[in-house]
Amino acid sequence: MVLRFKYVLMALGLAGCATAPSVPEFSNVPNSLRSEFAVSDTDQSMYGPFVAATLAQHDSAFADAAEYYMRALEVDPDSRFVADRAFFQLLYAGRMEEAGKVAVTLAQSEAGVENDDLVSILYVLEAYKRRDWPTVRQRLDGSKMAGFGGLVSPIIRAWSFVAEGDIERARLALFPMLEDQRLKPIADEHLAYMFDHLQDFESAEAEYLQLADATQPASLQPFVAYADMLARNGKRDEARSFMGKVAAQYNNNRFLLREGMLIAAGRPPSQRTANPDGALGSMFFRLASEFSQGSSPQAAVVYLRMASYLTPEVADIYFMLGNLMDQLDNPRAAATVYDTVPASSILHRAAQERKINALRRIGQIQQAEDSLRNALRDNPEDANYLTSLGDLLRGKEDFDEAILRYSTAIDIMKAAGKEEWFVYFARGVSYEQAGDWEKAEYDLTRALSLSPNEPSVLNYLGYSWIDRGLYIEKAKGYIEKAVEERPNDGFIIDSLGWVNYLTGDYEEAVKLLEQAVRIEPTDVTINHHLGDAYWQVGREIEARFQWQHAIDSNPKADELAQLQRKLDLGLPKES
Repeated sequence: MVLRFKYVLMALGLAGCATAPSVPEFSNVPNSLRSEFAVSDTDQSMYGPFVAATLAQHDSAFADAAEYYMRALEVDPDSRFVADRAFFQLLYAGRMEEAGKVAVTLAQSEAGVENDDLVSILYVLEAYKRRDWPTVRQRLDGSKMAGFGGLVSPIIRAWSFVAEGDIERARLALFPMLEDQRLKPIADEHLAYMFDHLQDFESAEAEYLQLADATQPASLQPFVAYADMLARNGKRDEARSFMGKVAAQYNNNRFLLREGMLIAAGRPPSQRTANPDGALGSMFFRLASEFSQGSSPQAAVVYLRMASYLTPEVADIYFMLGNLMDQLDNPRAAATVYDTVPASSILHRAAQERKINALRRIGQIQQAEDSLRNALRDNPEDANYLTSLGDLLRGKEDFDEAILRYSTAIDIMKAAGKEEWFVYFARGVSYEQAGDWEKAEYDLTRALSLSPNEPSVLNYLGYSWIDRGLYIEKAKGYIEKAVEERPNDGFIIDSLGWVNYLTGDYEEAVKLLEQAVRIEPTDVTINHHLGDAYWQVGREIEARFQWQHAIDSNPKADELAQLQRKLDLGLPKES
């Protein structure tokens, strides 16, 4: 079993690692704000960009917030208040070079950065990134980092010596960690990387194999680094054998299998750690991975940005960042991040699919369509891309091309010996919307045969039959089964309510349709149906209220005409 990195930190009582980094909120703006930002030249006032920045920050538009805060900082470069907020938004937006410069400004100000680990870490990393090793050590000496910063400090110091070729002073820097049994596995891991970096392969191998023999390794990354070292030294067969052995030892761990395939194919691993940037970047990435699985996605974003500062070439960073932005309900940022996963990465295809979904969620339909068409030009036989394009076209009511794309996807899947219910279902819906019921019924029935308990298919097929006066009892049974499978789906409950309406059970229809409206209060069709049911049981005022509510919810032209007529005239006694 792998010992999780965060648990090592928590065992040490490093509270800064067990919680998300503190980020200032706009609600904490002091009352003295106006006097601090007073300026004499109104044309150069920083109020405009500052307000725009805080609004963007409130909307989690990190890139916009960072841009506006930097504009405000240009007007008032001595404002620590603005610099502090600019730093965090630059960090979230991934503008790491600028964040590093702001960290330097904050750290070298009169107030310093005591008790602010993130600024202190980036202050040190700014020199680390420039390979100014004496300055790295000078800044470490002047910092008072706790939490994760306190843990990573000796590792940063050790790498600064290794970069200058001094392994003995690196060992001395790591000595406190080597003497602590809780931290020794992490220190040993970095010693292995350091020997590898200095091309002392004999010492590196001894360290790597010692880590491989551990019963609870802190990380699986050293296994990959060792196999990579073997492959770089012309021992690819040994590397392949070693990766196969450890993958089996860890129950065919997906990470080890993936990295083993890359190394066996003569490609570099996803992340190389036997160098100053890679070793330190991997630590930030691992900590972010732990936070991403817990309740601190914001902390994970911060540490992933730190990792990207050191190792911008690692595709896994951006894939995880995209997932986190999705988790934080920020699809706009997710789409931007997913698009940075390079085409050479094995994660590129999955990232593109997620980017397209994010674009659809924020209403950028044309951009999503353009991305899908570009992807299909490179992969014309990709059934997933074809299906996604069909879904998008169906949403645009371009049913003819949607049917064409679904049909191509079905042919490709059949040739591969696969059939998926969803593609038949989607094509069936497209046929039905295009007015070809015979083909729609075939596809919907085929979809149901492939997935007999799928609520979406049961509901759509049952509702379509009822709407045409076909197989009423069978259709009602299908919809009842769909409700059993998905009891909190307002659209399916609406279908069952409408079945009862069409079969004359108006009281039951009202009961079900009221339930559907509680779940989906703004859906045009559900409000329309409830209005009809209310009318039939004599609740005419409530009926007109529901019809008006449906009109206010922007119905299509034909339904709008129906609703307006009912609002004016009501329903005949027999409907």
